[in-house]
Amino acid sequence: MLTPFPETGRIAVPPALARDLLKGAERLPLYDNKEFYSPALQSLVLERVREACPDGFEWLVRLVKERLARRPYCALVRGLLFDEGNRLFVAVNRAFGELVARPYQKPRAQLVHYIQPATDIASSRGGHESERLHTDAADWETPVELISMVCVRADRGGGGRSRVLGVDAVRDEVRNRLGAETLELLETEPVPWRLADYCGGGVSWRTVLAESRMCWRRYTINLALDCEGVKLSDEMLASLDAFEETIAGTARTLDFLMREGDLLFSDNTRTVHARTPIAGGDGASDRLMIRSWIRTN
Repeated sequence: MLTPFPETGRIAVPPALARDLLKGAERLPLYDNKEFYSPALQSLVLERVREACPDGFEWLVRLVKERLARRPYCALVRGLLFDEGNRLFVAVNRAFGELVARPYQKPRAQLVHYIQPATDIASSRGGHESERLHTDAADWETPVELISMVCVRADRGGGGRSRVLGVDAVRDEVRNRLGAETLELLETEPVPWRLADYCGGGVSWRTVLAESRMCWRRYTINLALDCEGVKLSDEMLASLDAFEETIAGTARTLDFLMREGDLLFSDNTRTVHARTPIAGGDGASDRLMIRSWIRTN
């Protein structure tokens, strides 16, 4: 049995604050998704929404930051009312840094990114890559620091449950199941990551684990091995296999179903995340999530 989302990571937004923030967002004009790539527009939307209830807005941002700073390095916000133009979503996210994304290209690449089962990347190992615990933007030279995701529609059959696992639990599991030598190998020996073509392509080398961070997406490592001609030792390849099996099998993974309006923040440098499979195939579910990547530095 997996671990439920802790109460200490939840934030309940008072209804009056939710209404005030929504009104502030709806006073703004509607923007095209492509326009949100502008940091200046992001900042404008932030300021206009914050003006609707400055104290309440800062209270919410402070609580999210507090929860992100401690285990399990994620926060689940309930009670916000989101507008169809995603202005409130952009405003709240901009309070933590600049929203970034791959170059605009529907349907897979948008700053305010729509995630649907039909557009998820299929895995050569079965299922979808989104069903395997991973770091977002692992194919960037420096992956983004923060992810936010809001549930627009949950899967009607209860599929697509969210899963999050923190770096402390990962390090404990590796040490206890695989041993101190494997932990040290994953901390000290870099592995190749295939960089996205829009980032210039090629390979970046970095470790899977460090004292307080991790980066993991086996798909991206495999692309580097398959497409760039780089090699890893048999010991490292076996350790990567064992690492993936270990984090997939631990009961310390948080498991929860996001409902309509739920907003999840997770530290992309200290957690890995996934969703559970959705029954009936890619086109059988109308589950819809909206995601943003946030560069906090």
